[in-house]
Amino acid sequence: MIRKAQIKFICITMSILLGVFSVIFLSVYYLSYHQNDLSIEKTLEDTAASFFIAGEEGLIHSNSVIAEIKPTQNNGYDYEIWFDDTAFTNEQANRIVKTALNRVYSSGKVGNVYYKSFTGNDGVTLLVATDATEAMIYLRTTTVNAFFILFSILIILFFIVTALSKSVFKPIEDAFNKQKQFISNASHELKTPISVISANADVLLEDDKDNKWINNIKSQTSRMGVLVEDMLSLAKIDEGKVKIKTEKFNLSDEVNETALPFDAVAFEKKKELEIDILPDLIYVGDRQSVKQIVNILLDNAIKHSTDNGTVKIELKKENGKIILSVFNTGSDIPTENANKIFERFYRGDQSRSRESGGSGLGLSIAKSIADANKWKISASSSFGESMTITVIL
Repeated sequence: MIRKAQIKFICITMSILLGVFSVIFLSVYYLSYHQNDLSIEKTLEDTAASFFIAGEEGLIHSNSVIAEIKPTQNNGYDYEIWFDDTAFTNEQANRIVKTALNRVYSSGKVGNVYYKSFTGNDGVTLLVATDATEAMIYLRTTTVNAFFILFSILIILFFIVTALSKSVFKPIEDAFNKQKQFISNASHELKTPISVISANADVLLEDDKDNKWINNIKSQTSRMGVLVEDMLSLAKIDEGKVKIKTEKFNLSDEVNETALPFDAVAFEKKKELEIDILPDLIYVGDRQSVKQIVNILLDNAIKHSTDNGTVKIELKKENGKIILSVFNTGSDIPTENANKIFERFYRGDQSRSRESGGSGLGLSIAKSIADANKWKISASSSFGESMTITVIL
């Protein structure tokens, strides 16, 4: 439980940090590209302005192509071109100009070459293009470096958060372990006096079987004995002392054999037990856990079903999943609190639970068994009508 809480703490913290770092990275990425676009646009504007003022001699920016656009009589166009011959060949420069002129937009890019058209005061239209390959390479390099820097910081923070989580959860883990140890030790210590009291009560009852005081002692020691055994079972599960033995077996036969003895228990309490088991379901898992959970769920259902009510155990297969469910008529659990029955000592109707002789730990043990086997256990309740507990194996 502490381990799960620690992992959850790490996951939540790292998710928040990842979100923050993602926002930072995307912001840097957007601002860098936006600044790059502004820089390229300023280069184009400066080149056009220089050319308007000084003509060909104004071609002061390298990696540039300038074309003066001249309309023709047949609604076409002609152009005169100047370019930086250290960056472009004549063929490349002409291809860039033709591609730009064939497009609808007055600005855009061809590969890594950005272009924009300008109209001077004299009505002359210029198409200015510049090669931004180096700028794009620098921008990509900067972006990749920023990503790896942020990623490295995130990895370092992961180890820091993991180390801090151990420090944070260490006192909680120690307290939890001491609590488990106390419960285990106390349960063991209580077994002896309970056995002695029960034995003495048996001796006294031989002489006076109708003594209500002795009968009360006997009843309460029996109830306390069940409680102690349940506490020991939970302590063993919490401490990981219960070993899961995986084997292949006939699940249908195992559930049926475990359920059959409860038929007599139900009959004695004037209740009806229905057994609906799909035959020959083969399962690979812990046989003992299956027996324990069937025992707990049937015992709970019979204890808490209505007088002359019905208890039904069903084993089926749906969508490739094996489903075990135990139904009983009557429920003192509100619908919205159905899954609270797996909490330790949770009771719906306090007086009725005491009358049934339950310890309030049975379903907690069932939940622990399910968790240990990675089964999914859930409950659904219709208040006053019925309760169904379902286990997906």
